[in-house]
Amino acid sequence: MGLRQIAALAVGVMSVWACNQSGSKEDASSKAGVFAGGVKKEEFGGCDTALNKGVTVQVTLWTPSDSSEAAGNIRKILTEKTVTRLNSYGDPASVDARAGSITSPKAAFDVFEKNYNDFKKDFPDAPGCWEVELHGDTVMTTPKMLFYQLDHYSFTGGAHPNSFTSYHAFDAKTGKEVEMKSFVADSVALLSLVEKKFRELEKLTPEVDLEDAGYFLANHKFFMPANYVFTPEGVLFYYNPYEIAAYARGAIDFTIPYDELKGIVRKEAVF
Repeated sequence: MGLRQIAALAVGVMSVWACNQSGSKEDASSKAGVFAGGVKKEEFGGCDTALNKGVTVQVTLWTPSDSSEAAGNIRKILTEKTVTRLNSYGDPASVDARAGSITSPKAAFDVFEKNYNDFKKDFPDAPGCWEVELHGDTVMTTPKMLFYQLDHYSFTGGAHPNSFTSYHAFDAKTGKEVEMKSFVADSVALLSLVEKKFRELEKLTPEVDLEDAGYFLANHKFFMPANYVFTPEGVLFYYNPYEIAAYARGAIDFTIPYDELKGIVRKEAVF
């Protein structure tokens, strides 16, 4: 099975969701008219499929294209996130030694490639290419906010590739990133509702012990996912693989409509 096929199996559900969101996302964006932009693609390196070796990085991000300060801030933040993700595969010494590796995706790739080459020197018979892909696009824009999805896929050897999704909120006037929790008015009520919806999705009654059922809990307590985002339909809650369940379970996500979140989220701060 090829690397792309493995990736498709690993993130199939997520990809279908992303495709479905694209249409609604574009409709919302065109109505709001806050940002104009386009998709920018950068690709470094390459995988030699005949020799089954090599290292490649592909970055495909939607970015705002106008010359406003807000758009500039968003572009800068997305670049920083890209470089940080790529540098997570390099050892700190290599990152520090490479000029521009903390500001340039190409320089960060050079560190990633060096680590691959060093690995191959120690383990020349290790098969497979190393690959990192980052894909970013808007989830929803409003006159006040832009909500963004960043999908991260990687394969650096091992039994399977890894993938995770993160969500980000940007102020439409300043372009600065805003913490998602700033839109929450009642965090206690939200946690309770999220657990209720989680159990409904997983077909678990309130009496079932989640750890006994095989889920991962923090300090033996249910927890909010690290990533959630505001969409036209409601708030999407997204548990990445490994976050609350085993890798084989894949991502777990569900949307709670706004009419069930009255008094819990600050909808007026979003729209």
